[in-house]
Amino acid sequence: MENNKHRLISEFEKDLKHYESFSDKMHLLLKELLRQEHISYHSIENRVKEKNSLSKKIDGKNKYQNLSEITDIVGCRIISYFEIDVEKIVALLSKEFKIDEENSIDKKKMLDPDRFGYLSYHIICSISDERATLREYQNYKDLKFEIQVRTILQHAWAEIEHDIGYKSNIAVPREFRRKFSRIASILEIADDEFSQLKRDIHDYVETISKQGFENIDINAESLKLFIEQSNDLEEIEAYIIDALALKNLSFSEQMQSANISLFLNIINTFTTFKEILEIQNSLQKNKERIKKFIVSWAHARGMLLERFRENFEQKDGFIIGYALMLEFLETNHTEGLAAFFPSASLQAKSEAVALAMKLYREITHAN
Repeated sequence: MENNKHRLISEFEKDLKHYESFSDKMHLLLKELLRQEHISYHSIENRVKEKNSLSKKIDGKNKYQNLSEITDIVGCRIISYFEIDVEKIVALLSKEFKIDEENSIDKKKMLDPDRFGYLSYHIICSISDERATLREYQNYKDLKFEIQVRTILQHAWAEIEHDIGYKSNIAVPREFRRKFSRIASILEIADDEFSQLKRDIHDYVETISKQGFENIDINAESLKLFIEQSNDLEEIEAYIIDALALKNLSFSEQMQSANISLFLNIINTFTTFKEILEIQNSLQKNKERIKKFIVSWAHARGMLLERFRENFEQKDGFIIGYALMLEFLETNHTEGLAAFFPSASLQAKSEAVALAMKLYREITHAN
Protein backbone atom coordinates (compact mmCIF):
# COMPACT_ATOMS: atom_id res chain seq x y z
CA MET A 1 0.00 0.00 0.00
CA GLU A 2 2.78 2.42 0.94
CA ASN A 3 4.60 1.64 -2.30
CA ASN A 4 1.44 2.40 -4.29
CA LYS A 5 0.92 5.66 -2.42
CA HIS A 6 4.53 6.66 -2.98
CA ARG A 7 4.14 5.92 -6.69
CA LEU A 8 0.99 8.03 -6.98
CA ILE A 9 2.54 10.96 -5.10
CA SER A 10 5.65 10.78 -7.29
CA GLU A 11 3.49 10.83 -10.44
CA PHE A 12 1.60 13.80 -9.06
CA GLU A 13 4.79 15.75 -8.35
CA LYS A 14 6.12 14.97 -11.82
CA ASP A 15 2.89 16.18 -13.49
CA LEU A 16 2.22 19.12 -11.15
CA LYS A 17 2.98 21.80 -13.76
CA HIS A 18 0.61 20.08 -16.16
CA TYR A 19 -2.17 20.06 -13.55
CA GLU A 20 -1.53 23.74 -12.76
CA SER A 21 -1.69 24.63 -16.45
CA PHE A 22 -4.94 22.65 -16.80
CA SER A 23 -6.41 24.41 -13.74
CA ASP A 24 -5.62 27.86 -15.17
CA LYS A 25 -7.02 26.87 -18.56
CA MET A 26 -10.31 25.70 -17.06
CA HIS A 27 -10.58 28.85 -14.96
CA LEU A 28 -10.33 31.04 -18.06
CA LEU A 29 -12.69 28.80 -20.04
CA LEU A 30 -15.37 28.89 -17.32
CA LYS A 31 -15.18 32.67 -17.10
CA GLU A 32 -15.59 32.99 -20.84
CA LEU A 33 -18.50 30.53 -21.02
CA LEU A 34 -20.38 32.36 -18.26
CA ARG A 35 -19.70 35.71 -19.95
CA GLN A 36 -21.03 34.45 -23.27
CA GLU A 37 -24.21 33.17 -21.61
CA HIS A 38 -24.65 36.41 -19.60
CA ILE A 39 -24.79 34.49 -16.33
CA SER A 40 -23.78 36.66 -13.39
CA TYR A 41 -21.70 35.15 -10.62
CA HIS A 42 -19.87 36.19 -7.48
CA SER A 43 -16.55 34.44 -8.07
CA ILE A 44 -14.72 31.57 -9.73
CA GLU A 45 -11.93 29.89 -7.78
CA ASN A 46 -9.55 27.22 -8.99
CA ARG A 47 -6.91 25.11 -7.30
CA VAL A 48 -4.72 22.06 -7.66
CA LYS A 49 -4.87 19.69 -4.70
CA GLU A 50 -1.95 20.08 -2.34
CA LYS A 51 0.38 17.15 -1.82
CA ASN A 52 -0.65 16.65 1.83
CA SER A 53 -4.34 16.73 0.93
CA LEU A 54 -3.80 14.20 -1.86
CA SER A 55 -1.87 11.94 0.50
CA LYS A 56 -4.71 11.99 3.02
CA LYS A 57 -7.23 11.19 0.30
CA ILE A 58 -5.22 8.20 -0.88
CA ASP A 59 -4.98 6.94 2.72
CA GLY A 60 -8.66 7.55 3.40
CA LYS A 61 -10.08 5.83 0.34
CA ASN A 62 -7.51 3.05 0.14
CA LYS A 63 -8.62 2.14 -3.38
CA TYR A 64 -6.73 4.24 -5.92
CA GLN A 65 -4.39 2.47 -8.34
CA ASN A 66 -3.95 5.34 -10.82
CA LEU A 67 -4.03 9.14 -10.53
CA SER A 68 -6.73 9.22 -13.21
CA GLU A 69 -9.09 7.64 -10.66
CA ILE A 70 -8.77 10.71 -8.42
CA THR A 71 -11.19 13.09 -10.09
CA ASP A 72 -10.65 16.24 -8.01
CA ILE A 73 -6.89 16.82 -8.29
CA VAL A 74 -7.93 19.93 -10.21
CA GLY A 75 -10.95 21.72 -8.83
CA CYS A 76 -12.96 24.84 -9.64
CA ARG A 77 -15.67 26.48 -7.59
CA ILE A 78 -18.31 28.76 -9.10
CA ILE A 79 -20.20 30.85 -6.56
CA SER A 80 -23.39 32.47 -7.83
CA TYR A 81 -25.65 35.04 -6.22
CA PHE A 82 -28.89 33.17 -6.81
CA GLU A 83 -30.10 29.58 -6.75
CA ILE A 84 -31.77 30.02 -10.15
CA ASP A 85 -28.36 30.86 -11.60
CA VAL A 86 -26.89 27.68 -10.11
CA GLU A 87 -29.31 25.69 -12.28
CA LYS A 88 -28.31 27.70 -15.36
CA ILE A 89 -24.64 27.08 -14.64
CA VAL A 90 -25.17 23.34 -14.20
CA ALA A 91 -27.07 23.19 -17.50
CA LEU A 92 -24.25 25.09 -19.20
CA LEU A 93 -21.63 22.70 -17.83
CA SER A 94 -23.65 19.72 -19.08
CA LYS A 95 -23.68 21.26 -22.53
CA GLU A 96 -20.01 22.26 -22.69
CA PHE A 97 -18.23 19.35 -20.95
CA LYS A 98 -18.38 15.58 -20.70
CA ILE A 99 -19.93 14.79 -17.32
CA ASP A 100 -18.95 11.79 -15.22
CA GLU A 101 -22.45 11.15 -13.86
CA GLU A 102 -21.35 8.27 -11.67
CA ASN A 103 -18.94 10.41 -9.66
CA SER A 104 -20.89 13.69 -9.74
CA ILE A 105 -22.99 14.61 -6.71
CA ASP A 106 -26.04 16.80 -6.13
CA LYS A 107 -25.90 17.35 -2.36
CA LYS A 108 -29.58 18.38 -2.29
CA LYS A 109 -30.61 14.87 -3.30
CA MET A 110 -28.61 13.41 -0.43
CA LEU A 111 -30.60 15.27 2.24
CA ASP A 112 -33.83 13.85 3.59
CA PRO A 113 -36.88 16.11 3.02
CA ASP A 114 -36.97 17.07 6.70
CA ARG A 115 -33.24 17.88 6.88
CA PHE A 116 -31.35 21.09 6.20
CA GLY A 117 -27.66 21.56 5.55
CA TYR A 118 -24.97 21.92 2.93
CA LEU A 119 -26.37 22.20 -0.60
CA SER A 120 -24.07 22.18 -3.61
CA TYR A 121 -23.34 20.48 -6.89
CA HIS A 122 -20.06 18.59 -7.23
CA ILE A 123 -19.71 17.84 -10.93
CA ILE A 124 -16.89 15.76 -12.39
CA CYS A 125 -16.04 17.02 -15.87
CA SER A 126 -13.62 16.48 -18.70
CA ILE A 127 -13.01 18.29 -21.97
CA SER A 128 -15.67 17.61 -24.60
CA ASP A 129 -14.63 15.63 -27.69
CA GLU A 130 -15.24 18.68 -29.87
CA ARG A 131 -13.11 21.00 -27.72
CA ALA A 132 -10.40 18.34 -27.39
CA THR A 133 -9.73 18.65 -31.13
CA LEU A 134 -8.58 22.24 -30.60
CA ARG A 135 -4.83 22.59 -30.26
CA GLU A 136 -4.93 24.52 -26.98
CA TYR A 137 -6.90 21.72 -25.26
CA GLN A 138 -5.41 18.58 -26.80
CA ASN A 139 -2.97 18.01 -23.92
CA TYR A 140 -5.79 17.95 -21.39
CA LYS A 141 -8.30 15.65 -23.09
CA ASP A 142 -7.69 12.74 -20.68
CA LEU A 143 -7.90 14.78 -17.46
CA LYS A 144 -10.92 15.06 -15.19
CA PHE A 145 -11.64 17.87 -12.79
CA GLU A 146 -14.30 18.78 -10.25
CA ILE A 147 -16.52 21.84 -10.47
CA GLN A 148 -18.45 22.83 -7.36
CA VAL A 149 -21.43 25.11 -7.98
CA ARG A 150 -23.17 26.82 -5.09
CA THR A 151 -24.77 30.11 -4.09
CA ILE A 152 -23.00 32.65 -1.95
CA LEU A 153 -25.23 31.70 1.00
CA GLN A 154 -24.52 28.01 0.50
CA HIS A 155 -20.84 28.89 0.41
CA ALA A 156 -21.16 30.85 3.65
CA TRP A 157 -22.78 27.82 5.28
CA ALA A 158 -20.05 25.49 4.00
CA GLU A 159 -17.32 27.80 5.31
CA ILE A 160 -18.97 28.10 8.72
CA GLU A 161 -19.46 24.33 8.89
CA HIS A 162 -15.80 23.87 8.05
CA ASP A 163 -14.71 26.38 10.68
CA ILE A 164 -16.89 24.79 13.39
CA GLY A 165 -15.62 21.38 12.33
CA TYR A 166 -18.90 19.48 11.76
CA LYS A 167 -19.38 17.70 8.46
CA SER A 168 -22.95 16.56 9.16
CA ASN A 169 -25.83 17.20 11.53
CA ILE A 170 -25.28 13.93 13.40
CA ALA A 171 -21.76 15.08 14.32
CA VAL A 172 -23.19 18.06 16.20
CA PRO A 173 -23.71 17.59 19.96
CA ARG A 174 -27.37 16.69 20.53
CA GLU A 175 -28.21 19.87 22.46
CA PHE A 176 -27.11 22.02 19.48
CA ARG A 177 -28.58 20.00 16.61
CA ARG A 178 -31.92 21.82 16.54
CA LYS A 179 -30.24 25.24 16.44
CA PHE A 180 -27.83 24.01 13.77
CA SER A 181 -30.74 22.82 11.63
CA ARG A 182 -32.72 26.04 12.17
CA ILE A 183 -29.83 28.19 10.97
CA ALA A 184 -29.40 26.00 7.88
CA SER A 185 -33.13 26.25 7.14
CA ILE A 186 -33.03 30.06 7.43
CA LEU A 187 -30.23 30.24 4.86
CA GLU A 188 -32.10 27.87 2.55
CA ILE A 189 -35.26 29.99 2.81
CA ALA A 190 -33.23 33.15 2.20
CA ASP A 191 -31.71 31.58 -0.93
CA ASP A 192 -35.19 30.76 -2.23
CA GLU A 193 -36.52 34.24 -1.41
CA PHE A 194 -33.62 36.00 -3.13
CA SER A 195 -34.22 33.90 -6.24
CA GLN A 196 -37.92 34.74 -6.13
CA LEU A 197 -37.07 38.43 -5.69
CA LYS A 198 -34.91 38.28 -8.80
CA ARG A 199 -37.77 36.68 -10.74
CA ASP A 200 -40.21 39.31 -9.44
CA ILE A 201 -37.92 42.16 -10.52
CA HIS A 202 -37.55 40.55 -13.96
CA ASP A 203 -41.37 40.30 -14.25
CA TYR A 204 -41.71 43.93 -13.10
CA VAL A 205 -39.36 45.12 -15.86
CA GLU A 206 -41.12 42.93 -18.45
CA THR A 207 -44.48 44.43 -17.46
CA ILE A 208 -43.20 48.01 -17.78
CA SER A 209 -41.58 47.17 -21.11
CA LYS A 210 -44.94 46.00 -22.49
CA GLN A 211 -47.30 48.48 -20.83
CA GLY A 212 -45.26 51.70 -20.77
CA PHE A 213 -44.18 54.12 -18.04
CA GLU A 214 -47.49 55.63 -16.97
CA ASN A 215 -47.76 55.74 -13.15
CA ILE A 216 -44.35 54.07 -12.82
CA ASP A 217 -42.22 55.45 -10.00
CA ILE A 218 -38.57 56.35 -10.46
CA ASN A 219 -36.25 53.56 -9.34
CA ALA A 220 -33.10 51.88 -10.63
CA GLU A 221 -34.98 49.34 -12.79
CA SER A 222 -37.49 51.75 -14.32
CA LEU A 223 -34.80 54.36 -14.99
CA LYS A 224 -32.55 51.77 -16.66
CA LEU A 225 -35.39 50.62 -18.90
CA PHE A 226 -36.29 54.22 -19.75
CA ILE A 227 -32.67 54.89 -20.76
CA GLU A 228 -32.74 51.86 -23.04
CA GLN A 229 -36.10 52.65 -24.65
CA SER A 230 -36.38 56.45 -24.81
CA ASN A 231 -36.60 57.84 -28.35
CA ASP A 232 -35.86 61.32 -26.98
CA LEU A 233 -32.55 60.17 -25.48
CA GLU A 234 -31.68 58.41 -28.72
CA GLU A 235 -32.41 61.57 -30.73
CA ILE A 236 -30.25 63.73 -28.46
CA GLU A 237 -27.40 61.21 -28.60
CA ALA A 238 -27.56 61.17 -32.41
CA TYR A 239 -27.40 64.98 -32.47
CA ILE A 240 -24.33 65.05 -30.19
CA ILE A 241 -22.53 62.36 -32.22
CA ASP A 242 -23.11 64.37 -35.41
CA ALA A 243 -22.39 67.83 -33.94
CA LEU A 244 -19.13 66.74 -32.28
CA ALA A 245 -18.12 64.35 -35.12
CA LEU A 246 -17.75 61.43 -32.72
CA LYS A 247 -16.49 58.15 -34.16
CA ASN A 248 -15.59 55.82 -31.29
CA LEU A 249 -18.90 54.63 -29.86
CA SER A 250 -19.33 52.05 -27.11
CA PHE A 251 -21.51 50.96 -24.21
CA SER A 252 -20.52 50.48 -20.58
CA GLU A 253 -22.93 48.77 -18.23
CA GLN A 254 -20.74 49.88 -15.33
CA MET A 255 -20.99 53.52 -16.38
CA GLN A 256 -24.74 53.22 -16.87
CA SER A 257 -25.10 51.80 -13.36
CA ALA A 258 -22.94 54.58 -11.88
CA ASN A 259 -24.97 57.26 -13.66
CA ILE A 260 -28.27 55.77 -12.52
CA SER A 261 -27.05 55.70 -8.92
CA LEU A 262 -25.94 59.36 -9.10
CA PHE A 263 -29.13 60.55 -10.80
CA LEU A 264 -31.42 58.72 -8.37
CA ASN A 265 -29.66 60.44 -5.50
CA ILE A 266 -29.96 63.85 -7.15
CA ILE A 267 -33.63 63.29 -8.10
CA ASN A 268 -34.58 62.19 -4.59
CA THR A 269 -32.60 64.97 -2.89
CA PHE A 270 -33.12 68.02 -5.09
CA THR A 271 -36.29 67.51 -7.18
CA THR A 272 -39.95 66.72 -6.68
CA PHE A 273 -39.95 64.14 -9.48
CA LYS A 274 -41.67 60.90 -8.47
CA GLU A 275 -42.55 59.21 -11.76
CA ILE A 276 -40.66 58.35 -14.95
CA LEU A 277 -43.08 60.38 -17.07
CA GLU A 278 -41.87 63.54 -15.27
CA ILE A 279 -38.35 62.86 -16.56
CA GLN A 280 -39.77 62.21 -20.02
CA ASN A 281 -41.72 65.49 -19.95
CA SER A 282 -38.58 67.36 -18.89
CA LEU A 283 -36.64 65.86 -21.79
CA GLN A 284 -39.32 66.75 -24.30
CA LYS A 285 -39.74 70.28 -22.95
CA ASN A 286 -36.01 71.08 -23.04
CA LYS A 287 -34.85 68.79 -25.83
CA GLU A 288 -33.39 71.47 -28.12
CA ARG A 289 -31.74 73.31 -25.24
CA ILE A 290 -30.27 70.05 -23.93
CA LYS A 291 -28.70 69.37 -27.34
CA LYS A 292 -27.10 72.80 -27.55
CA PHE A 293 -26.05 72.84 -23.91
CA ILE A 294 -24.21 69.50 -24.12
CA VAL A 295 -22.33 70.58 -27.26
CA SER A 296 -21.39 73.94 -25.69
CA TRP A 297 -20.46 72.25 -22.41
CA ALA A 298 -18.18 69.76 -24.20
CA HIS A 299 -16.38 72.55 -26.08
CA ALA A 300 -16.05 74.69 -22.94
CA ARG A 301 -14.65 71.79 -20.94
CA GLY A 302 -11.93 70.56 -23.29
CA MET A 303 -11.19 67.39 -21.35
CA LEU A 304 -14.82 66.29 -21.71
CA LEU A 305 -14.72 66.80 -25.47
CA GLU A 306 -11.48 64.86 -25.62
CA ARG A 307 -13.06 62.03 -23.63
CA PHE A 308 -16.14 62.03 -25.89
CA ARG A 309 -13.91 61.76 -28.96
CA GLU A 310 -11.81 59.01 -27.44
CA ASN A 311 -14.81 56.93 -26.36
CA PHE A 312 -18.43 58.08 -26.47
CA GLU A 313 -20.56 55.74 -24.38
CA GLN A 314 -24.11 55.39 -25.67
CA LYS A 315 -27.14 54.34 -23.67
CA ASP A 316 -25.42 55.12 -20.35
CA GLY A 317 -28.07 57.69 -19.41
CA PHE A 318 -25.76 60.68 -19.05
CA ILE A 319 -28.22 62.86 -20.99
CA ILE A 320 -30.70 62.56 -18.13
CA GLY A 321 -28.10 64.33 -16.01
CA TYR A 322 -28.09 67.26 -18.44
CA ALA A 323 -31.90 67.34 -18.46
CA LEU A 324 -31.78 67.66 -14.66
CA MET A 325 -29.08 70.32 -14.93
CA LEU A 326 -31.34 72.40 -17.15
CA GLU A 327 -34.16 72.05 -14.63
CA PHE A 328 -31.80 73.41 -11.96
CA LEU A 329 -30.50 76.16 -14.27
CA GLU A 330 -34.06 77.34 -14.93
CA THR A 331 -34.61 77.81 -11.19
CA ASN A 332 -31.04 78.90 -10.33
CA HIS A 333 -30.72 75.86 -8.05
CA THR A 334 -26.95 76.01 -7.42
CA GLU A 335 -26.96 73.27 -4.78
CA GLY A 336 -28.57 70.83 -7.19
CA LEU A 337 -26.06 71.79 -9.91
CA ALA A 338 -23.11 71.25 -7.55
CA ALA A 339 -24.33 67.69 -6.87
CA PHE A 340 -23.23 66.71 -10.40
CA PHE A 341 -19.59 67.16 -9.36
CA PRO A 342 -19.39 65.01 -6.21
CA SER A 343 -15.63 64.44 -6.27
CA ALA A 344 -14.61 68.02 -7.15
CA SER A 345 -13.21 70.54 -4.68
CA LEU A 346 -15.44 73.38 -3.50
CA GLN A 347 -13.65 75.80 -5.83
CA ALA A 348 -13.94 73.41 -8.80
CA LYS A 349 -17.65 72.90 -8.06
CA SER A 350 -18.19 76.65 -7.91
CA GLU A 351 -16.38 77.18 -11.21
CA ALA A 352 -18.34 74.40 -12.90
CA VAL A 353 -21.67 75.80 -11.68
CA ALA A 354 -20.70 79.31 -12.84
CA LEU A 355 -19.73 77.97 -16.27
CA ALA A 356 -23.01 76.03 -16.58
CA MET A 357 -25.01 79.17 -15.74
CA LYS A 358 -23.03 81.25 -18.26
CA LEU A 359 -23.59 78.71 -21.06
CA TYR A 360 -27.27 78.43 -20.18
CA ARG A 361 -27.70 82.22 -20.43
CA GLU A 362 -25.98 82.26 -23.83
CA ILE A 363 -28.23 79.47 -25.13
CA THR A 364 -31.46 81.02 -23.85
CA HIS A 365 -30.55 84.51 -25.15
CA ALA A 366 -29.65 83.08 -28.54
CA ASN A 367 -33.16 81.68 -28.75
